[in-house]
Amino acid sequence: MDPQMQKGAPISFHKAAIQACLTSLDSAPAAEDSESILGDVFRRISEPVIPDSPDFYGVVNHRLFRHILSHYRDGAENLCLWRFIKNLTPDQMAEPESADPDLEMFDFLLRIYFHSSPLEDLTCLFIPINDPGLIRNYMNWIERYFYHADYPTSLLWLYALDSSLSSLFPDELLYLGRFKTDPYLNLIVPDFDHEDTVLIKRFTGAPGHFLQLEGKIANDEFDQIFKFLKQEYRDRCLSRSIKQNKGEERSAREKEWEKFEDVLRFGVSDRTESGAISFSDMRASTEFLTTHGKSFYLNKIQQPFFENTKLISKYYNGRIDKFMGDNVMCVFLNPRESSASEDKDQAALNNFFAIFELCRILFDLIHQEGIQDTRLGLRSGVSYGDQILRSNLGNEFVRDFTVTGESVNLAARLEHISIHELKLHNEMYFQNAVDRFPKISRLISVSEDYGKLNPETRSIIDDFTLYQNIYSNLEKLERSRFDIRMNQLFYHRIQDYLEKSGARFLNPDESKIHGYEAYEVDGFRLQFFFLYYNPKGFAKYEKIWILPLEPEMLRHLKLSPLSRR
Repeated sequence: MDPQMQKGAPISFHKAAIQACLTSLDSAPAAEDSESILGDVFRRISEPVIPDSPDFYGVVNHRLFRHILSHYRDGAENLCLWRFIKNLTPDQMAEPESADPDLEMFDFLLRIYFHSSPLEDLTCLFIPINDPGLIRNYMNWIERYFYHADYPTSLLWLYALDSSLSSLFPDELLYLGRFKTDPYLNLIVPDFDHEDTVLIKRFTGAPGHFLQLEGKIANDEFDQIFKFLKQEYRDRCLSRSIKQNKGEERSAREKEWEKFEDVLRFGVSDRTESGAISFSDMRASTEFLTTHGKSFYLNKIQQPFFENTKLISKYYNGRIDKFMGDNVMCVFLNPRESSASEDKDQAALNNFFAIFELCRILFDLIHQEGIQDTRLGLRSGVSYGDQILRSNLGNEFVRDFTVTGESVNLAARLEHISIHELKLHNEMYFQNAVDRFPKISRLISVSEDYGKLNPETRSIIDDFTLYQNIYSNLEKLERSRFDIRMNQLFYHRIQDYLEKSGARFLNPDESKIHGYEAYEVDGFRLQFFFLYYNPKGFAKYEKIWILPLEPEMLRHLKLSPLSRR
């Protein structure tokens, strides 16, 4: 007998048999056939196996192979592989044809687990959302390795890398053991009383930078990590089962992948961030639908508008968070790694340009269909702030990836508030001036010099005059079909953009009493009307701005970032 066979054959000795097994598995019509194929191959392996190399993949392959034999040759049940990846090695993210024989075998053995029904497997991947270049690599790896594979049993969980849990992990972690059987458990929970377990940690891609633990020590260490994992799974995990669903069409999976990729690119966060949030809602859409019919509205207006919404949002580096009936919510976040003021301005400007283009698109659709007499329009509420939290809300069955926070809430309220309600808010804000002005006006003679009045009296007169102008402005705004409502922080960034682009400020001396600031841009007059709004119904009022967009403006005005002018 070969001396090598006396102490055990290296795993590569069985490479041809494993490759033939995978070829058969890929063409097996049912999971039952897969189990028969796997059993025939691995029950014939009687001799011990040894690692092909002392490196990480050689050691891992040895453990994976022994785990497979434990079930198919020795009859062990409820075996499971948990794999957690924080940093894939460059070799792992490369194309399938790897020059490393250990890594190639690693790929083969993992595919055995993915095909095997009794051998449960779970892969958790932490997406590096702070590095856009790596995200694309990770997405290609997921798409190639999991999404288009149609394995019978594999389960993939994904987290954003800035999850608090990621600090507990090395670059890669594999835990091989037994899972608990409980019909009420949604998670694959390890049996920490099982003695034949192994935990392998890879700290870097360098040779020898890994650690192997066995038995009770492996169980105790993984138990600590798994406690955090269960909480993270409920709160933040983006889970996807790769288990085959015969009734699911390929086109449906492709559509799901687009949304899935978008979520992963955007990520989730443990800290608040800054940027702009907008809600844009079609005005008078119900009235339009009743008048023109559902088919015309959906096919000629709503669907073309929403399709263009996706393109515009992507062009300006935004993300469509969700569609809600006739309302679209968009998110434009500042770059995390940058503290430059121009980068902070860009999120607001991009949102502003995107809303302007959306108004133009809807306006063009209306004219294209010859329905100019309709009241259909677009009303947008947008806010800029630093209280934005990227969240993954829900549970393991239904998840809604979105953003939350004060900035989000304010944008939603600005879009929803009616002109009538804004009149009431401003009447309350100027209540003191409204109540006191009649008495003051009776005491002051027409010819009296305004400059000789005491400051308090002048303040009442100025406030009452501003209130009258704001009320008059709101009367005009009520007739506007397209407008953008914005908070003070957002307007300041638009104002700065206009000044840098050479727009002329038309009424600097009278703006505070007229209730608006006007800029001339390419021969068009942009009027930003200001007023006061109490979003929470308490004592605090916010100064907000409304920009109406007239038909000629939407038809001919071109707004673009300074870098593209």
